[in-house]
Amino acid sequence: MPKDNGFVTVQVENDLFANFANTDRHYTNGLQASWLSEPRQFPGWMGFLTELPIPGRASSLYTSHHRAGAALGHVIFTPDDTDTSALVPDDRPYAGWLHLTFALQSVYKSDSNLAIQDQWKLDVGIIGPGALGEEVQNKWHVLIGAEEADGWDNQLRNELGINLTLERSWRSDTFATPEVLGFETDFIPYGVLALGNVQTYAGLGGTLRLGPSLPDDFGPPRIYPGIGGSEWFHADSSFDWYLFAGLEGRAVARDIFLDGNTFRDSHSVDKKNFVADAKLGLVTVIGRTRISFTHLYRTREFYGQDKPDQFGSITLGWAL
Repeated sequence: MPKDNGFVTVQVENDLFANFANTDRHYTNGLQASWLSEPRQFPGWMGFLTELPIPGRASSLYTSHHRAGAALGHVIFTPDDTDTSALVPDDRPYAGWLHLTFALQSVYKSDSNLAIQDQWKLDVGIIGPGALGEEVQNKWHVLIGAEEADGWDNQLRNELGINLTLERSWRSDTFATPEVLGFETDFIPYGVLALGNVQTYAGLGGTLRLGPSLPDDFGPPRIYPGIGGSEWFHADSSFDWYLFAGLEGRAVARDIFLDGNTFRDSHSVDKKNFVADAKLGLVTVIGRTRISFTHLYRTREFYGQDKPDQFGSITLGWAL
């Protein structure tokens, strides 16, 4: 087994990957570069983070592996009509979100084929002109010869964003699935709770995988809102692949990208309090590199939205 020295991951999400047309609409672009450490032990005082209660768990049967991580991310939101410089009151605001993410990940395993992954994530960053959403989008458009978005004067105002997220994923014989045409399958359920002035929500979901030899990780990650998955994977000299599909739902109490600024007047729309995602994708592992593509369908996020959104996510991960 090759030595585990950690992982580096680069992710790109864009509506272009799903619509195959040069359009900008709603969640239009996300970029993230992340690092995840090798397995390590953390000080005892961090036990309240790394030893969360697991119902029915016998501590003596579990071994835990902890990792630390950090990421730099940037996301852009626009209304559907980017040709007008006027405010579009019935469509979502222009917004950029530039942030650092600090992560703590713990994996627990038992002799009974149970594996649980907990992830704490703390996002700290800036929303508004300081996030450089206008500059990133329009300079890219100039580079590729596309029309610039004209309504950025109406974007959300500068605001410090702080968000704390806890995710838990399971792999267990309780969710055992049969072979299909000689291929292995498994089902990975997960839950998430996010609190902050950027987004506050609770969510549940699950991922079904099918492949010739499924790895014991938790599938590929995503950026926004990034529920489920893991940056780590098993890297060796072989080639492997699998298909996956999943559903998830979120009960949303706050979304600054729809509700507008927290402490200042700004453009906003009337958000829906329940949003669902459906995803379908492919993962390939070639030696110490993992490549994944996810096509995601998202239900309407605000009242008056004319149709659901679709976007694609490409993730490249390297074992160090």
